Amino acid sequence: MTRSPIAFPLAVLTLSLTLGFAPNGFAGDPAVVAALQAKGAQVTETAGEITGLAFKDNKGLTDADYRQIRGLDHLKMLGCGAGLDDAGLKALAGLPALEQLSTNGMTASDEGVRTLAACKALRSIAFFHPGKSFTGTGLAALAAIPNLERLTVAGSTEFGDDGLAAVAQIAHLKEFRTWHAGATVEGIRKLQALKELKSLTIGQRLANKPPVMVSDDTVAAVAGMPSLEMLSLQEARLTLPALGKLKQLPNLKRLTLDGIDIPEAQIAELRQELPKADIKWTAPNEAARKRIDGLFGAR
Repeated sequence: MTRSPIAFPLAVLTLSLTLGFAPNGFAGDPAVVAALQAKGAQVTETAGEITGLAFKDNKGLTDADYRQIRGLDHLKMLGCGAGLDDAGLKALAGLPALEQLSTNGMTASDEGVRTLAACKALRSIAFFHPGKSFTGTGLAALAAIPNLERLTVAGSTEFGDDGLAAVAQIAHLKEFRTWHAGATVEGIRKLQALKELKSLTIGQRLANKPPVMVSDDTVAAVAGMPSLEMLSLQEARLTLPALGKLKQLPNLKRLTLDGIDIPEAQIAELRQELPKADIKWTAPNEAARKRIDGLFGAR
């Protein structure tokens, strides 16, 4: 089964051998590069400017380190690990060129996340395994970021229906992904407000008892999002009549059913019902089947 979270997508950033001094006398300073590397950062430079940083662990970063990062006017990609807290986010707020932010294991709260609204160049944000102080309600503030198109929240039972209601306020989102979270179908229905959404991934709750996050009712809710072109559903027991409702999506090009408990013969029927969509199906593995049986009952 494809397990979506690449918890640290910026970890492959590499260090260019060409080091130079930026016009501000700071960003391209080899001493700055060395200092960031000493803190565990992987650094990418372009034309003598630091454009990418990736930390697997932020626990050792000080206020001075965050101020140093905040001074990188050409930084486009930033990956942060465990230990990123409200103070860290507030110190980073307003990075003028930042387009991609990924966090894994942050302890920041909704209050800290709200400060990201000052990063006006952001296009993509991913929160993997955020801490219990983050419920997602602070995401509503990100509606002020004009070009934010992609958002991921995964691995948090605290992220529930209220968090999805906040996501629904970011009207210009094009892609949203969530799995192993605490939401229900009631929260998924709130996403119908996203009239520009083209890609949606919904994975099951990380639990062995109801309520469920992906079900026939979820499919019915998704069928009310006519702008969708790509849909991925993970770890559930779904029926052919429910999936047939996706005929209501006039622009659907790709349907991924990852770890979905449904007879294979019915997938062939579904392809006939949705002839314009590329349908990819994988049966549940042993761990997913155990979870599905716990959520939906054993067959």
